[in-house]
Amino acid sequence: MKIKQIHRRLKASRHKPWQIYLLSASVLAALGLYLEIEITYSVLQAIERVSSRWSWVIILGIQGVLIGFVAEFLYEQGDGYAKSTSHLFTSKDQTLLFRVGAMTLVSGVITKVVPPLLENATEFLFIQTTGAVIALGILLVHIGSSDWNPLTEWPAITAGTLLAIVPSLV
Repeated sequence: MKIKQIHRRLKASRHKPWQIYLLSASVLAALGLYLEIEITYSVLQAIERVSSRWSWVIILGIQGVLIGFVAEFLYEQGDGYAKSTSHLFTSKDQTLLFRVGAMTLVSGVITKVVPPLLENATEFLFIQTTGAVIALGILLVHIGSSDWNPLTEWPAITAGTLLAIVPSLV
């Protein structure tokens, strides 16, 4: 089958083509690492070398996603004021002060803990962190949506999860 025909079929599917391409690359990378295919390992190392200058951006991305999950817990989106710890304070000002303090503390901990943890935990820092940002970012964006259908995003979530986890398993 020609590449144009494959792309046309992907565009006609209910998934976005980039999700299918990313899933295909992730599956190939995961299988290549699992089966210890040398060219896969070499390609991933080359990607790491080329992207190493940008690893700080992707680390900021994972920090942002993690802080986003904490913020989602502390704040309610919409007309309501807040959902977490509101009952503990007598005014909105005290609640705001608590939340700013909590987010500052969480941000500081994530900033000091996440980068060294990631750098020490994996050989493929950029690839694995990018996978985690993709999977967790999609979940974060949709966490408050009542009408979100996860089946529309499963290729990207699966691809991100594969990229984030598989290199550490093999």
